[in-house]
Amino acid sequence: MGFTMLTILFVIIGFAYDKLLKHNGALLALYVLAQFFFNFGPNATTFIVPGECFPTRYRSTSHGLSAASGKIGAIIAQVVFGPLRQRGAPPGSTESPWLNHVMEIFALFMLCGLFTTFLIPETKRKTLEELAGEVPGTANYDPGSRSAAYKTNSQQDSGSGEKVV
Repeated sequence: MGFTMLTILFVIIGFAYDKLLKHNGALLALYVLAQFFFNFGPNATTFIVPGECFPTRYRSTSHGLSAASGKIGAIIAQVVFGPLRQRGAPPGSTESPWLNHVMEIFALFMLCGLFTTFLIPETKRKTLEELAGEVPGTANYDPGSRSAAYKTNSQQDSGSGEKVV
């Protein structure tokens, strides 16, 4: 829902920017709504996706990669879009004649983010280890994977299903 609303809000801000400047508070209201949906959508996704989609042993690494990707994206946005918004302005001016186009580009990125969320797999009440094929006796079990260190209950002396080191 966050990416959808951000796409809509940025399209409105981008294409109606000049009209929004003429109405007191209109641009501010859309900005406040955009901040809410940033936190409701992409910001929360940064923390939810790695915990939901990666098996336990990779979870902390994926949290780090997800957070680092967000930081790199913020740096790229500042480096690329900072100068782009002042394109066409007189030298030394603080005008932002391209700001509406920058918001339109951001709307496109939010639309891409919306489509990217559909690539996240649904776990369907299975554990992440089951989905990764690490649990003996499940349909996805792959004895050649890292989980080969686990023995089935019939192969163990104690029958406890613990990891063999």
